Amino acid sequence: MPRVQLFDKEKALKNAMELFWKKGFNGTSTRDLEKATGLGTSSIYNSFGGKEALFFETLQYYMEAEQFKLGQNIKNSPSALKALRALFECVLQEDGGADMAVSGCFVVNSITELANHNPRLNEVATTARMGTITILKELVQKAQQQNEIPAVNDPTQLAIYLQTVMTGLKVSGMLAKDPKELLSVIDLTIQNLTKK
Repeated sequence: MPRVQLFDKEKALKNAMELFWKKGFNGTSTRDLEKATGLGTSSIYNSFGGKEALFFETLQYYMEAEQFKLGQNIKNSPSALKALRALFECVLQEDGGADMAVSGCFVVNSITELANHNPRLNEVATTARMGTITILKELVQKAQQQNEIPAVNDPTQLAIYLQTVMTGLKVSGMLAKDPKELLSVIDLTIQNLTKK
């Protein structure tokens, strides 16, 4: 007889994600996960495959939520350049919930903590980076077609540049006393894009 899940998997994932995001993989104990998810150790193992498997599932959950959020921002913007600006503003608003302080990007935090020790995380991070670069390249090309960005600039190089700035903003957002001070970086980045 198949086993029936008697818990809200998405809620457990979200709670575990916020915990890993806040404390890091190494700083999160099994007891912490039990408390956050409401599951016992054996249930965590049976449902997710253990702490590391749960961690990677939370990373996937985070990336899917981010892709959806980015897609919504792009869809709701009247121009490609405004969509780019909205993406950067969205980066500064990232957090794990109303009760969490600005925590940076979950993926970037995880890379900083584990990338040298976990090849699987390198693969996840590379995939996330390339996904972001692809979105940015499409926006740059649209902005060039709309004459908002000079067409002489290489869209791939601009997308890599923008992804690098975005990652820097995610890290700086954790350190800035007021994330709004980073809005000037966004202004400067957009100005640089539109220079002829």
